[in-house]
Amino acid sequence: MSRILKTGENQITQKYSKSHEAVDLVKEKNQSDLITAHSAGKVIFVQTGYKNDRGSIGNASYGNCVKIEHEDGYATLYAHLSEVYVKKGEYVKRGQVIGRMGDTGNAYGVHLHFEVQKDNKRIDPTPYLNADLPNNEKIDCVYRVWDNVKRRWLPKVKNVEDYAGIYGEAIGGFQLVTYGGGKTKLRAHVKGGPWLAEVTDGGFGSKNSEYAGIKGRGIDAIMIWSEYGDATYRAHIKGGDWLPWVQGYDIHSYNGYAGILGKEIDAIECYIA
Repeated sequence: MSRILKTGENQITQKYSKSHEAVDLVKEKNQSDLITAHSAGKVIFVQTGYKNDRGSIGNASYGNCVKIEHEDGYATLYAHLSEVYVKKGEYVKRGQVIGRMGDTGNAYGVHLHFEVQKDNKRIDPTPYLNADLPNNEKIDCVYRVWDNVKRRWLPKVKNVEDYAGIYGEAIGGFQLVTYGGGKTKLRAHVKGGPWLAEVTDGGFGSKNSEYAGIKGRGIDAIMIWSEYGDATYRAHIKGGDWLPWVQGYDIHSYNGYAGILGKEIDAIECYIA
């Protein structure tokens, strides 16, 4: 299957060359397909309102198109779309539908014109049709927890290089920030109490609005959501073990969270991908 076509396979009708710095993909028999984001990133260019215009040049030759900025200077561009479903400035996840294949701009039949760029220079996208971009999908996730025993914030940790917390000492709050794109939303459930309101972009300040939890009250479940990509996280139960990883749940869904209601958490781990 294709990483950028929702249902079709990567059928290349025109390969990358010096005169065509992209690959053209079709589904089959001039059929259309939904187009999905190759990797998580920020939409930095959107062009709409174009019809088929054979012989057009410049940006007009792309027709309706979307360009997504990724990590380390990489970007992907999707052209000749019949419909565009994202807006400039929006953060998208890998596999998110961003448009529909079409024949707008300088196109001879329904297909997808797909480019990979590095520092604004086009490179051969063929090796990445079903593979990650170099060093992509690695978003810095920095977080820390409030220790109810020591009554202070513990040192920050990054991704899963370590865990935030001290075994045996319940946490009363946590903060988390991603560096590389998108908003982050956090929620905490207080032992014996309710789910607290979500916190956006927790930061590392000291105000109550900047962390999820209540200092001095034990947390027994957490939710983490990132606009950039799927948040993968887990919790360690005080006096117990690490629970299984959870991933990609909506911040308002109670079907997926890390923790066990009624049992305090003393450590957490998280990464974004």
